[in-house]
Amino acid sequence: MADEEENTEAVEEKKGGMMKIILLVNGLLLLIGIGVGVFMFMGGEEESDGAADMEVLEDAEDVEGSKGKKSKGTPIYVPLHPAFVVNFENQEQVAFLQVDIQIMTYDSSVESALKAHMPAVRNELLLLLGGKQYHEINTREGKRALSQEAIQVMQDVLKNVGAANSIEALYFTSFVMQ
Repeated sequence: MADEEENTEAVEEKKGGMMKIILLVNGLLLLIGIGVGVFMFMGGEEESDGAADMEVLEDAEDVEGSKGKKSKGTPIYVPLHPAFVVNFENQEQVAFLQVDIQIMTYDSSVESALKAHMPAVRNELLLLLGGKQYHEINTREGKRALSQEAIQVMQDVLKNVGAANSIEALYFTSFVMQ
């Protein structure tokens, strides 16, 4: 019986010693985790954001580089307000088109040029939209073609006044035909 009690005490001491080691390791891991979390959210935010941004930009350049384009930075969206409303011919019947447009560029000088020359830009876009027929723009392909034509018209207006004209995209944010 004495041998069994000694063995039981030895096993309990080993379990107790192992339990202490496990608790110490878990405590250390917890402290390391808290330290890394605090560093990421407080101290290393500027460095890690810069590194992450550089990695994202490099990845974007790799992806777009395969397409033949380079990443140009943050896009700038310029809304053309108020909405464009024109009437056009729809099989001998008057129809209306209301369109909200936003322009995307990477060049802030294009934004200021668009705002400075908005009357000329709006005039040319109204002429373009009013010259369309219903069957030309009621399909997805027709709307995409209209978008490309509108970009070209705006680039021509900006080029004629000697302003920057690097318009990258045109988005219809509302397109209602009636």
